[in-house]
Amino acid sequence: MPLGVGDPYRHLGHNCGAKRMLIERLLGARCPLCGGELDAPGVCLSCRARLRSRRRHNLIFLGSYREMRGAVRALKFKGGYRTADPLAQSLAEGVREAGWPVEAVTAVPTVWWRRLGRGYNPAELLGKRIAKLLRLPYECLVGRRYSQSQTRRRREDRVNIRPGTFYLLGDIEYGSWLLVDDVLTTGATFKAVERVLRAGGATAVFGAVLAAPEYKGW
Repeated sequence: MPLGVGDPYRHLGHNCGAKRMLIERLLGARCPLCGGELDAPGVCLSCRARLRSRRRHNLIFLGSYREMRGAVRALKFKGGYRTADPLAQSLAEGVREAGWPVEAVTAVPTVWWRRLGRGYNPAELLGKRIAKLLRLPYECLVGRRYSQSQTRRRREDRVNIRPGTFYLLGDIEYGSWLLVDDVLTTGATFKAVERVLRAGGATAVFGAVLAAPEYKGW
């Protein structure tokens, strides 16, 4: 996506799913989950029907990275606006079913140069969609100083987040938060942001991600 470009479908309106699907077909887009033909915007109807949130402790997720790899890559690298809606809907349903007393939504921040290159932060895009579905406020609450991408670090190094990497951008007005990210690997990034939120006054932090580890040791 070119620098500074937002949702490429914004001029069609939020309810123009048929037009979006037609554009995607003309562009040769495929379903990011199964690779099949798109018969609905972003994710095909068959895959939408199979999207079911899972719950582990204070975390809602849709599957392992192996299962959700296509969706994660589409959200990150292919102008994630077309895939965010159905994924956010499944995560929002999971939050409702969990019955968590969430008051507001925020997302794990990305570094400025990555946001500039993509034109958006995938976690924030997902978080804003979830907040809208849950009828909750979304706040850009946490900033991030430069650090090496977690995807380029060895697994044993990912658990060590440099102190001060994340910081509050303002006062915290709510007690219970939903923290959104695209992928949880070791949990180090999530926990680092959670610590910042709690240090600022948050009393509870729940999580929603697309993909989480298949094991339970994070």
